[in-house]
Amino acid sequence: MLTPRENLHLFGHHEARDFFLKAFHSDRFFHGWILSGPFGVGKATFAYHMARYILSGRKDGNTIFTENDPLHCRIKAQSHADFRVIEGGEGGEIGIEPIRNLNSFMSQTTFEGGWRVVLIDGVEKLNRNAANALLKRLEEPSAKTVFFLVTCSLRSLFPTIRSRCQVLPFLPLEEDHLKAILTSQKLHLPSFFHIVQGSPGRLIRLIEGKGEELFHSLTKVLEGASIPDFIQTHMGEEGAFEIIEDLLRNYLHTHLVEKAEGRPSFFEKVSLEEALEIHNKATHLLDQCKRAQLDKKITLNCVLDHLKLA
Repeated sequence: MLTPRENLHLFGHHEARDFFLKAFHSDRFFHGWILSGPFGVGKATFAYHMARYILSGRKDGNTIFTENDPLHCRIKAQSHADFRVIEGGEGGEIGIEPIRNLNSFMSQTTFEGGWRVVLIDGVEKLNRNAANALLKRLEEPSAKTVFFLVTCSLRSLFPTIRSRCQVLPFLPLEEDHLKAILTSQKLHLPSFFHIVQGSPGRLIRLIEGKGEELFHSLTKVLEGASIPDFIQTHMGEEGAFEIIEDLLRNYLHTHLVEKAEGRPSFFEKVSLEEALEIHNKATHLLDQCKRAQLDKKITLNCVLDHLKLA
């Protein structure tokens, strides 16, 4: 799977692209941009896409770069002097040090005489001190500097940060775009394609995490196959629980929507109210497992046993 830093292809999000470029070439360009939307829909890829354009000095609206373009190669190698990236790892917070380290970067003249770009991927993970330090930077921006703040949780950001940025919303991709992404990476259409909720990041993550095999076994369990056998067969592999959890959450969400729309659904035998209750209890159990670090096998057994109510 290509990382956003490596990915030169931007599928969908044409309105966001046009809006950003129009603003960039106008007199009313915000220094801070919040890219907000669901997991894996292309927010960070968009940020890198626009960062390349800004740092290139182009003014023609052409955001396409080739694999051997020197600018792309430097960004991919994390060696562009006017570009800084701060990433929040899975689950962990971002402390003040990475934000504080921007001080020298922001105080210097740009190395190439153009713009400087800062990308914070997972900005909702900033702790309070880091958020306050970022706010100071947004309140007193250096000339020709742009911040891309990528988040899956706009509501988690401090209101003061939101108020100093332009929010650019990102929606799930259409099926045609998802299929084009699979084609571009020479991947087949998986059986769980219909539950990924327009997220290419989730789609490819599941493919690479043996999602096809796990989804096939999981649907058998939901149809009545042995829960202990499923857990014994699949839970010994590293990262299996996270893939199964992702499949379960998206499967239940998709089928709840189908139930609400009167289409055939996993919740066929229960009312919509009962389906909602079953869905909420299952996701609550999964949430508790993550927060309280409960035993994953026991949690999964409880969730799958609970889903028999459907």
